[in-house]
Order: sequence, then C-alpha cells, then structure tokens
Amino acid sequence: MENLKVINCPSCGKEIEKNSMTGKYTCTSCNKIFGKRAKCNKCGEELELLEACGAQQFFCNKCNELKSKKSCEFFIKEL
Repeated sequence: MENLKVINCPSCGKEIEKNSMTGKYTCTSCNKIFGKRAKCNKCGEELELLEACGAQQFFCNKCNELKSKKSCEFFIKEL
C-alpha cells in the first residue's frame, strides 16, 4: 500500500489534489494551483532545479552549493 500524505491549501486549509500528469496541485475550493518546490536545508532559500537525463539535483544560489534530493526540504508554492 502506498504511503499517502494529505496536503492542505495554504490559503483556505482544504485538502488539495495532485494531478499525476502535470505534477501540479489544485485546490478545488479556492481554484488555486500550486507546484512542489525545494528549499535549502542550511539557509532556507528556494532552490533551482537542475534536470538532465532523468536525474534531478538542486542548486542553492545563496550557499553556492549543489544539493541532493535527500538534503532538501519540500513545500508547495502558488503558481
């Protein structure tokens, strides 16, 4: 069985749904669209996503460091 985590809308508090095709999250209550973002575990800045050949890594422009997926903290942000 898959481990499902409920994510609530930061605006209205209702549960949001993930579109498996686009990877975006939609709140049907307030009609807002969100995307999953990563922040640096050291400074808290939003990280830049680097993708190549199916691999994903992140870069912190403030710390000037490459980050692995395991070292990131994830959050949702309105698009």
